[in-house]
Amino acid sequence: MINLTLAICVYNAEKYIKETLQSIMAQTMQDFHLLIVNDCSTDGSVAIIEEFFAENQRQYELVNLPVNGGLSAGRRYVEEHAATKYIMFVDADDCPHPTLVEKLYNKIASDKDLMAVGCHLEYMDSKGRKINGGIFLGETTKEGFYRKAEKEKLIFMQPTAIYDREVALSVGGHNITGFPAGKPRYQDLCEDLDLWTRMSDLYKEGKAIIVIPEILCRYRKHENAMSANSIGMILRMRHIKKNLKLRRRGEKELSFIEFKESLTCEELTKIEKDAKAADALRQGYYALKKGRIFTFIGKLAASIYNNPTYFIDKFKHNVLRRK
Repeated sequence: MINLTLAICVYNAEKYIKETLQSIMAQTMQDFHLLIVNDCSTDGSVAIIEEFFAENQRQYELVNLPVNGGLSAGRRYVEEHAATKYIMFVDADDCPHPTLVEKLYNKIASDKDLMAVGCHLEYMDSKGRKINGGIFLGETTKEGFYRKAEKEKLIFMQPTAIYDREVALSVGGHNITGFPAGKPRYQDLCEDLDLWTRMSDLYKEGKAIIVIPEILCRYRKHENAMSANSIGMILRMRHIKKNLKLRRRGEKELSFIEFKESLTCEELTKIEKDAKAADALRQGYYALKKGRIFTFIGKLAASIYNNPTYFIDKFKHNVLRRK
């Protein structure tokens, strides 16, 4: 009996999807249902997928969504339609190491208290070349997770993780309601942070989320990431934190629209400064890569001026915790 659905949500990924599929075919564990959700791609992604599996025989299911709904909508579709106990998402431009599925599945299946298991990720650029840094978030023990959950901390963990589908749905799954229409799609910002933090409420029942402290996937970090919606991401993190506190007090949660409307001018100004710090540090990083030292120093100074703790936090997670 297959207990795992590995899902790939695809939108205009024709440059990378073949490499990702090759990584999936190279997995040491193949006992999973492969579900590919096409979110109305306008490029050649679907043709590449179909051609790939015509040449590489493997069971797979391709679903073409009728309307472009974004990342969270695609993940919510999988959560509601998958027939397996566990689900796992791999981004359409990432490259899992061969043992990713096997190690994550064996870990979560070995302990009934585990509701999600992640791993560490290493960065590569848009051309697949290794670059410095990675994602090394998450607690490696149940006890560490319990302490963090009890203190009402946000649960940061990379998106490449395996988790219990029914447990996720029991706390709301990927949230796609209560957001303003149009773009930016705030529901697609920090969407996994929202889910992991909701699931953390179950620590009182002995449930836990942990990571295997091993790099098991290559995460593609695009050069145009400088255009990230920093203000939107900060707003989402504050929204998730607010609802965490409300839930723990037994009070009604706020939709994102309600939360944003409740912010004061002073709070919005602080968020804007935090966003400037994030943008400046990101711009400084790319300037350093290009050897523009003076630009890097200026951007770093601007980031520290707007929010010195942001630089310290990034340094801890991307340098001190690098394996």
